[in-house]
Amino acid sequence: MVHCSLKKGVCWMNGQAVIVRKPKDTKRRNRQQLRYAVNLCCLYGIAAVSLHLLLSLISSQAAGNYVLFYCLDIFSSIVGSLAPALALAHMGRGIRKYLYTPSRRKTTPFDSFVLVVFGLCGCMVANMLCTILDSYLPDVSNRVYISFAGTFGNFLLMLTASAVVPAICEEIPCRGYLYGMMAPYGHLTSILLSSFIFGMMHSSFNAALFAFICGCIFGCIRKTSNRFWLSVIVHFLNNALSTIGVFIRVNAGSENYVSFLRISSTVALFLFAGSIFLLYRRRVRILHFRKCPFPLRKREKLWVILTTPVFWVFILIAVMVKFL
Repeated sequence: MVHCSLKKGVCWMNGQAVIVRKPKDTKRRNRQQLRYAVNLCCLYGIAAVSLHLLLSLISSQAAGNYVLFYCLDIFSSIVGSLAPALALAHMGRGIRKYLYTPSRRKTTPFDSFVLVVFGLCGCMVANMLCTILDSYLPDVSNRVYISFAGTFGNFLLMLTASAVVPAICEEIPCRGYLYGMMAPYGHLTSILLSSFIFGMMHSSFNAALFAFICGCIFGCIRKTSNRFWLSVIVHFLNNALSTIGVFIRVNAGSENYVSFLRISSTVALFLFAGSIFLLYRRRVRILHFRKCPFPLRKREKLWVILTTPVFWVFILIAVMVKFL
């Protein structure tokens, strides 16, 4: 005969008292784990924004020498974006553990190619939308931007500083460390939080909005394919097209630049629609988010994030930096 009294924590079995351990508060522990992950992500954002501000002030002093300026820009991407993520990941499992997450579906090479086309064209469509919104989001930053004409070697330096290095040094922290840190709490949560931090790292509100949309696209590619390098490729191609457009504008004039924008925008719209159709026919669900095994509801996860003080400190610092 068994008689249990859970309130007293005692179970009477065959006339003997057996102590019953109370079940652990798993929800509270899960909230603490989520808050800890959000703290680490926001600490990375604070470090990245602060370092970028300091290094951009230093590089702006070299605005007269474009070679030195872009060399300092490369140094800023490595130290400001990559170094804080490597330091925080070193205290945990290491950066390699965050670059890959478990996935049931294996993406074929053709699906990977279509995902790259989808991501690149999606970024171009987002660029068109953000260009329309430029009048509503004025650029309040005083950061110096330099574009220069000249030899092919100068173009390669500009391409390296604007496309190659940022694609690697920004994707490893955002779609690597931040995404891998938040992936156990849901792919949608990890995509939105990593994209938000990625957007706020940029120097103006215009660039922040565009980077947030692109970050969501990169995150969906990372979630769908489980291949970290696909987001790096899409990021590089997007920045490379922007660099080529600036180079055409400087060397070929504004008329050729406008025609280049019209042609590229039209092609991007058709390819974007075609890539979505192909992915749908091949049953590659980009926006399909399976139920997360983490036992917290979406409202509870949102409440934990919004009640984390470091999250608001990061937003305050990121907004203040955009006015400096």
